[in-house]
Amino acid sequence: MSMPARKSRGRPFKPGNAGRPPGSRNKTTQLVEQLAEDQAEQLINKALELAQGGDVSCLRMMIDRLWPLRKGQPVSFEVQPIKTSQDVFAVMASVWTAIGDGRLTPDEASALSLVVERSMQALQIQDIVTRIDDLEERLGKCE
Repeated sequence: MSMPARKSRGRPFKPGNAGRPPGSRNKTTQLVEQLAEDQAEQLINKALELAQGGDVSCLRMMIDRLWPLRKGQPVSFEVQPIKTSQDVFAVMASVWTAIGDGRLTPDEASALSLVVERSMQALQIQDIVTRIDDLEERLGKCE
């Protein structure tokens, strides 16, 4: 006895029907947004009133919206300017040393490494452009 094939819900769409476009909102979301938009000023005033009246959860919500937590902190870390590929090695060595010394967290070091990598890419592009310019100049003299 074989089991009937289970049809996937809503897929595949019929030819010519690609489904709802990306980014479109459903009707419930649109209705809630419209209601909130019409009452926005009163809702904000009420939330402020509750927060000022000592409602801790409302106060926390207002503070979180007005002053959201920073995702990262400034890092005080001195590095030499990156002008050549040799400078990249020196900077990465200082990053590793700072991790070992506890002056940088692994996350901070990862962010700095990304900056160093982008700097290296910029140096490589600059080198390629310089070499192309030199080649074009030499070819121009030969013609």
